[in-house]
Amino acid sequence: MQPFAPRPAAPVERVAPVARGLWCWPALLPAAALVLDAACPIPAPRPGLGATWLDVAAVTCVAWAALGRHAARRDEWSTPVDGRVIAGLVLAALHVVRAAGAFEPVQWLRQITASGLCFYALGARLRHEPRAPDAVWPAFALATLALSGWVLALATQGAADLGYVLRLVDTRWVSHHGLLKALLLASLLCAGRAAEPGARPLWWVTALIGAVACGVCAFAGGTGLGIDSLASLDEPFYFGTSVVAFLFLAGLTRMAWALVRDRAAEAARWRAAALAFPLVAALLLFGGTTGGEALRALAALAGAAVIAARAAPPAAASVPERVEEPPVQHAA
Repeated sequence: MQPFAPRPAAPVERVAPVARGLWCWPALLPAAALVLDAACPIPAPRPGLGATWLDVAAVTCVAWAALGRHAARRDEWSTPVDGRVIAGLVLAALHVVRAAGAFEPVQWLRQITASGLCFYALGARLRHEPRAPDAVWPAFALATLALSGWVLALATQGAADLGYVLRLVDTRWVSHHGLLKALLLASLLCAGRAAEPGARPLWWVTALIGAVACGVCAFAGGTGLGIDSLASLDEPFYFGTSVVAFLFLAGLTRMAWALVRDRAAEAARWRAAALAFPLVAALLLFGGTTGGEALRALAALAGAAVIAARAAPPAAASVPERVEEPPVQHAA
């Protein structure tokens, strides 16, 4: 096959009808889970024990991808970044061992594992869908609207109440200024979707609401960004995990930028994704030790969209129609 030849269309029997509309409920689950873990987490007997909503979402996504008529085949679960994902999990596990089961390393490992399961499940199941990106992007809108609405409602009660809730969310997400970072990332991805030709005005409204909520969070609790956080790179496990995370995000950035050319009708959203992954890296570098559950879950969703779109057949609207020549007229 020539390197610039269009991808062949997927066989009809292999195309799962999960992304032919605008909604795909398994892709919405991680976004809904991070909102629920912030606002009303599952009760646990002790901090660190018990399940989170993100754990439930991860198990559900894997079951949806692995079971049923249109289940993903075994060879469809692999991605170009498998080595980096495995390296990150190994380093996170070693950090737990070294810290003797301390709370934060254990929760980071759990978040990485749950987000990774969502990443693989969605990427494997949606890779035969021409409209795979349309199945994932509403999750960013859901996260933006839900978190922004919560922030703006709390802001009407005063900066003190909002500051308390921001700190409470950081405790539940095991993050540092996690709500601001999550809104910033989700709003950027929504803005990219809004910039596409023919996009509904609701996408711009969603991105604008998210930007306003970001400003409110920064006013009430600060941004948490600064060069002082670079001192944490002296810690060997954090340094090693950061290097692996940067390599993982760099790979996704390169693939997202390639999709700008390969899926020209969706170029704006892939430009936004190509900016979003370096943004996550910058937030990890200058924003403290972790972005917490929300940043990991949103990055996993964006990564799953990139992985699925790379392998998906082109959408029907972008496939040039074949012009059939009229039958040859034979002389009588």
